[in-house]
Amino acid sequence: MKKYAIFKTLPGKGTVMIILFAVLLLTILMLKGDKQGNYSQNLVKEGVIFLGKDLGGFTKEEAGAAIESVRSRLEREPVDAYIDPENKGVIPELLGYKIDISSTLERVLEAGEGKGVSPVIKNVLPEITMHDFPLAPLYQGNPEKKQISFLVNVAWGEEYLEDMLEIMEANQVVSTFFFVGKWIDKNPQLVQEIYMRGHEVANHGYRDTVLMSQLSFEEIKEDITKTNLLIKELTGEETRYFSSHCGELNENILEASAELGVRTVMWSLDTVDWKLPGEDRIAEKILSNSHPGATVLMHPTPQTPKALELIIEGLKEQEYQMVSLTELIDPDYYKYLQRVGP
Repeated sequence: MKKYAIFKTLPGKGTVMIILFAVLLLTILMLKGDKQGNYSQNLVKEGVIFLGKDLGGFTKEEAGAAIESVRSRLEREPVDAYIDPENKGVIPELLGYKIDISSTLERVLEAGEGKGVSPVIKNVLPEITMHDFPLAPLYQGNPEKKQISFLVNVAWGEEYLEDMLEIMEANQVVSTFFFVGKWIDKNPQLVQEIYMRGHEVANHGYRDTVLMSQLSFEEIKEDITKTNLLIKELTGEETRYFSSHCGELNENILEASAELGVRTVMWSLDTVDWKLPGEDRIAEKILSNSHPGATVLMHPTPQTPKALELIIEGLKEQEYQMVSLTELIDPDYYKYLQRVGP
């Protein structure tokens, strides 16, 4: 009797058929779902845009070919920093780029309908950077970027700064202001206003009544440090750049600024606006000598606001970007291309 006990616990024939049918149906559904999943993963969804091109409906192979086709346009070798043989200043480096084809393809295939997709870019670092030349002054940015930076030295002329700021704001121009420390002592609110408007703040020494070439190494360090501390107190920012009074350069100046971790900055174009030659002449001098990577020195004078307006208008016509000094020397060339647009 025991040998029949097992059979009594088994389901009937009808029940077995139902179970087998359910298993078969489940298997079919799983296979179908897997097939559909694989299909959707290998076909780009509708409206997916890659660098302005609609890849909707592309197969995995077609999408890969589309990505591959932009390789030559986006990839570039890095550019090392180097010393300009004429002025002995450092020319900043530029990053190189490689497209990660497989990661970019994965991003395209996973994108939802109507989504834009950018390529996965890997940086290629240059072998030589500005940091390898700590004692070299900076006159300009890398000429491969069509950008220009305004450097405004401020030791007087605060009554003209507001007009200059309004013109820059109206044209979405960010500049780099170099302040004399003694002027900061008298105009702390103006320094804060300039900083709050999005401009860059930098060091023009504490005094403009003495020539740094006449100071000792320690006196130069003390002068730079004093202004650095004033800027930090008012803005919270660590100073990155220093420009000496009258653009003086000697070994002590370069070594002192490098030891303090700031770059000595010069310029490649000078408005000479302090001589008041006339707004048109100031503008013409800059516009006729403009070059990629230029730095333009100016001061707050009665003629500078109008001249600035003319310079900005002319540089826009020449298709220059007007940026801060930090952006001018930024090695990220791909960021620059994104700002330039198609």
